[in-house]
Amino acid sequence: MNLKYFILSFFVVLVTFSCEVNNQKAENKSDDLYAKNLATAKKFFELFKTEDTEAQKPLICPGVTHYPPFYGSEPVKYDGFISGNKAWMDNFDDITYDARVWLPGADSLGVKDGSVRTYGTWSAKSMANGKTIKVRAYHYFNFNSAGQIHEIGDFFDASGVMNAAMASSEK
Repeated sequence: MNLKYFILSFFVVLVTFSCEVNNQKAENKSDDLYAKNLATAKKFFELFKTEDTEAQKPLICPGVTHYPPFYGSEPVKYDGFISGNKAWMDNFDDITYDARVWLPGADSLGVKDGSVRTYGTWSAKSMANGKTIKVRAYHYFNFNSAGQIHEIGDFFDASGVMNAAMASSEK
């Protein structure tokens, strides 16, 4: 009888440790993927700040879906995303993003999936009226297997930013 308990205990311990090793390997893999994708997301924002749309293009999947921050907007694909970014760059100078935090994303079960989230503050000078505008924002980036951004969502008061940027500087 003692031998049965010993063998049963041995298998329980074996299964427990083998599961921990597999979980650790999966976690390390997702951490590595997150680090790689985080570097891409940060580079994308750096290139946005320097208004270099051409250098951004290789970071973006041709089948990208972008969820713009404007009220009533619909998702756009690659060309809409590129032209939207260019419109921001054409209307603002001295663009900066102060990231308060960068975070790993997770799937619907809470498992890290290599995606990237960020909260921060954008600041830019309106070319129309010279006003400096600041807005807090949240962005998420999902990536394809090639490490390109294939989905991006922006959440901030874009309509308010545009209203402030176009407002007359006279009172």
